Amino acid sequence: MNIRLQQVLKQFENNTIVNHVNLEIRSGEMFFLLGPSGCGKTTILRMLAGFYDPDAGDIYFGERKMNGVPPQDRNTALVFQNYAVWPHMTVFENVAYGLRLRKIPAAELESRAANALDQVKLTALRERRPASLSGGQQQRVALARAIVVNPDLLLFDEPLCNLDAKLRIEMRDEIKRIHARDKITSLYVTHDQEEALSLASRLAVMNAGSIQQVGTPFEIYNNPVNAFVATFIGEMNLFPESSPVARHFGCKDGHQIGFRPEHTKVSATLGSGLKARVLISIYLGSKNQLTLTTDSGEEIKAWTPEYFAEGAEVSVGVDGKYLHQFKV
Repeated sequence: MNIRLQQVLKQFENNTIVNHVNLEIRSGEMFFLLGPSGCGKTTILRMLAGFYDPDAGDIYFGERKMNGVPPQDRNTALVFQNYAVWPHMTVFENVAYGLRLRKIPAAELESRAANALDQVKLTALRERRPASLSGGQQQRVALARAIVVNPDLLLFDEPLCNLDAKLRIEMRDEIKRIHARDKITSLYVTHDQEEALSLASRLAVMNAGSIQQVGTPFEIYNNPVNAFVATFIGEMNLFPESSPVARHFGCKDGHQIGFRPEHTKVSATLGSGLKARVLISIYLGSKNQLTLTTDSGEEIKAWTPEYFAEGAEVSVGVDGKYLHQFKV
C-alpha cells in the first residue's frame, strides 16, 4: 500500500517540527527517515500511526485520507526502541495479543502466532516471560507481535538503539530477511546511518523539519545534494572555497568542496599531488585509517589499503569523479 504525505505541517507551541513535507512511501518498500535528533522524523512516524494529526496538509494510505482517523482504525503496527512487551505475559501471549483484540478465532490465532514466532526464531521460548529474555530476544518478540497482525504499514521507531553492537547486526539481518519475504510497507526512523544504508530500499534525509534528499542509499551516499547530506551520510572531507586544499582541487566560486576518505589516494611518492604528513595512523586490518595534515595546517581523513606510519611524508590526490562541489 502506498503512503503519501502532502504538504504536511506540524507545530508544537509555535515551533515548526515538520515543515510542509511531501513524501511517498511505495508499496512493499523499507523506507527510512534519517536525521539528527529533533529533525522531525519521529513526529512524522507518530502522525502516520495516528498519535498526532497534522496541523496542515494531508496523509493518505492508498487513496484513503487518514487525517483524523484514530490509531486503532489504521491497521499499523509499531516496533519501539524500548521493546514495550508485556512483562506479565508469556512470549506467545505477547505475540497473540493483537490477534485477540481483533477477535481472531482460536485456531487461526494459534497458527498465526506460532508462525510469527517461527519467523523470528523464538518457537522454543514461547512459554517464557520477558524478564528471562535478553534484549535481543525481547526485540524479536516485539517484531513478531508487529508482523503477526498483517499490518498495512509497519513502523520502526529506532528499534535497535538499546542493543549492543553484535545484537544490532543480528537484528538488522533479521529485519532485512523478514522484510524480503513479507514485503510489508515499512517506515523506519533512525539517526544511525549504517542501519539506513544496510536496510533501506530508499531513504529520506531530514534536517530542521524539512527533507533534504530522497533516494536509494547508493544515490544519496554517492551523489549528496548538499553539504549537510554529505556529512550526515558517511564521512566527508569538506573545505571552504578559501581553503588551500579547496583551491588545489579546483573549488568553484561560491562553493565548498568535499571528498570521502575512501576516495583519497595517498602515495609515498611525492609527485604533483598535495603534500601532507601522516599525523595519525590507525591500522584496522582491512584498512589504514589516516589523519593527514597539510602545509597549511588543514586535516584530511584518508582510508587506504596500504599502511603508512605516523610522520611519513605523502602525496594526496583525488580522482575528479569523486570530488563534490556544494553551493554555500
